Amino acid sequence: MSRSPEFVVKSPAMDIVIHSLSDVGPDQRRRLCEGARGIFWDTAEVKDFSSETEREGFIYKYFSYYMEREPELFFCAFSDHQVFGYICGVADTRQHQELYRCADHIPLFDDLYGEYPAHLHINLAAESRGKGLGGRLIEALEGALRTTGEAWGLHLVTSEGARNAGFYRKNGFTHEVCRGILPEEPRMLFMGKKL
Repeated sequence: MSRSPEFVVKSPAMDIVIHSLSDVGPDQRRRLCEGARGIFWDTAEVKDFSSETEREGFIYKYFSYYMEREPELFFCAFSDHQVFGYICGVADTRQHQELYRCADHIPLFDDLYGEYPAHLHINLAAESRGKGLGGRLIEALEGALRTTGEAWGLHLVTSEGARNAGFYRKNGFTHEVCRGILPEEPRMLFMGKKL
């Protein structure tokens, strides 16, 4: 059963529809996953890996895990067969202990998950940025979380000083905490929002 309504973003050139992976048939789901995976790799800051295992581990902790475990919280924005962006997440980070083992930043902010249990990852195709689509994807995920009552707060983690922090602030993520994993690495920025 669908956890969220269909969202439609109107633009002069086309209508972009937003659906969760659980709301589409198998063929369309496969196409959406392929398109979203392409956007993931286009936007990834890390592109060089020492092995295929390392490469697969990287996409798993930021993308594939969510597609497999929470398809109802994995939304794609698309028109016909083109994917323009996606957002994915979980309703309660602490219920996903596998992420604690594979993603270094997850345990770093564990003390904040009581207040902001849900988290997200979002990426847009380059030509889709600055047109309001990112905000609509966040609305879709928030709508699904509110409908089920599974979360009362949402967060994300980015790098301190990252360009995308302004976008998140504009979309209500104003509770900020910076912490470092290792002293020689850039600090991570936790950004939380009440639902």
